[in-house]
Amino acid sequence: MPTVPRLSAIKPLLRATRGFFGSFAHYAGLKGWAAGALVGLAAILDGAGLLLLIPIIDAVVASPGKPSRTTMLLEAAGAHTPLVRLAIMLALFVALALVRAVVLYARDMALAHLQSGFVESLRNRLMRRLAAAPWHRVVALRHARITSLMTSEVARISGSAQYLIQGSVAVVMLVVQGALAFALAPLLALATTLLVLFGALLALLAQGRIRDLGAGMVGANIALMGSTSGFLGGLKAAAAQNAQSAFVDEFEMIQREVRARGLSFSQRQASSRRIFSIGSALMGATVITIGFAAGVAPAVLITIVVIFSRMAAPAQTLQMAAQNFFFALPAFEAVQAFERELDGGESVSGVTASAPSGAIEARRVTYIHDGGGGVRDVSFVIAPGSFTGIAGPSGAGKTTLVDLLITLLLPQSGEIRVGDTPLSGDHAIGWREGLAYVPQEGFLFHDSVRRNLSWGSPPLDEAALWQALDFVGAQVLVRALPEGLDTVVGERGARLSGGERQRLAIARALLRRPRLLVLDEATNAIDAASEAALLDRLAALDPRPTIVMISHRAETMAYCDMVITIEGGTIVAR
Repeated sequence: MPTVPRLSAIKPLLRATRGFFGSFAHYAGLKGWAAGALVGLAAILDGAGLLLLIPIIDAVVASPGKPSRTTMLLEAAGAHTPLVRLAIMLALFVALALVRAVVLYARDMALAHLQSGFVESLRNRLMRRLAAAPWHRVVALRHARITSLMTSEVARISGSAQYLIQGSVAVVMLVVQGALAFALAPLLALATTLLVLFGALLALLAQGRIRDLGAGMVGANIALMGSTSGFLGGLKAAAAQNAQSAFVDEFEMIQREVRARGLSFSQRQASSRRIFSIGSALMGATVITIGFAAGVAPAVLITIVVIFSRMAAPAQTLQMAAQNFFFALPAFEAVQAFERELDGGESVSGVTASAPSGAIEARRVTYIHDGGGGVRDVSFVIAPGSFTGIAGPSGAGKTTLVDLLITLLLPQSGEIRVGDTPLSGDHAIGWREGLAYVPQEGFLFHDSVRRNLSWGSPPLDEAALWQALDFVGAQVLVRALPEGLDTVVGERGARLSGGERQRLAIARALLRRPRLLVLDEATNAIDAASEAALLDRLAALDPRPTIVMISHRAETMAYCDMVITIEGGTIVAR
């Protein structure tokens, strides 16, 4: 039997709830007020429809010798027969229902826009925060965690927003219908309300445990995402060694944990529905008994019963929405924690600084990673328009040095200047505007060749695209594709070979007309003859951007004006 948590255990729950409400309200703004007005109007129209039941019932069951006030008003207006009076009241009821249907449609659409827009803004905000985060924090993140937050957890937040909206609508409906009940039978409504509030307090105290189940689901989803990614990445090696079962065993274990948490939550929901059903039946019987004993008029008593029966649906909706909201609330807390973790990006003034020009000079630069790798006390000068190679064994510090040159990392000591301008703050952003970086993977989007080439560049005409493709030796390849420039290359360029992806990535970089071109093992998948031809063309560019290239091939380094060799984080040769 689950224990009821102490009131102190509710504090974190309320704090997280307040944070979610604040974030949602900040996004909603005036749209939220408009949607709230529609919610209130729909509830009022629903209440008005319930009130019309009283004169309708009076028109049907009222004694001839005791006409009701409504009957007298209708007779004064010329409705002298019960059938005419009933027809008038039913016409009003139908007209009110039609108006309510229109308002309900507008309400539902406004709330749907709020929910989807909130989730979209949250996902975009998370992506912007990730893109603006210091690079040393980004590289330390688990890919599975990022993917899980951007997919599974944001989807759960979407559910939280939906449950928040459903609960808010239910609250408004309960308030309006409760007000009607108080207007018709104050003492009866007061007694019923006190019982409902007591039950609501007990339900609130039980939500802490549900939130704990939801918090465990966040970790389970990350583990599941990591297991899936690892399975796909290592399946080939596992299949080659008949070791697939080890991968599947881990996946099944995590699946069992996710399933167990989901079933535990479902069990709590089922128990709540059972208790609610029993309580609703007892409440209805109590209302009828007390009303009959108090001598409440039949039409009023019938209307009260209808009101309380109508209140059961929004009350149950509120209960279920609360449970689902608190179960999904940890997803929002996880996103907030992730955003706080990413805080601390570079401070900028908002003024776009122009890209500095001149020689690149590193002055006794040191950057040591948490794991111990990096560079120590390195100094060098790279002349404008030169072709510089960076060589050394794996783990020597080559990538760290390049990350410092492109200002993804900032020196822990020493400085890097371009001309007389230190690369930090606004100047670092201006510097990146004038460079192009091509990594080893040659990453491509799941889009057309045209869109992949145009990404990150100013508007380009088709002639410029073909010129760049010709330069990197990919023109024949693209013309042979089914739709030429408009052919979709597949996820991460899956329809192309590694060398073809690298050619397109280099073409995209050249289309930026960069001052600095960084090739980080960007030609290692291209065959030797094609690589030599491409490097010949790069070296012959006039004017030529400053080119910095990492490579393990000695024959590749022969194209460089200067080669910086780094070992153990220090420069051992130039």
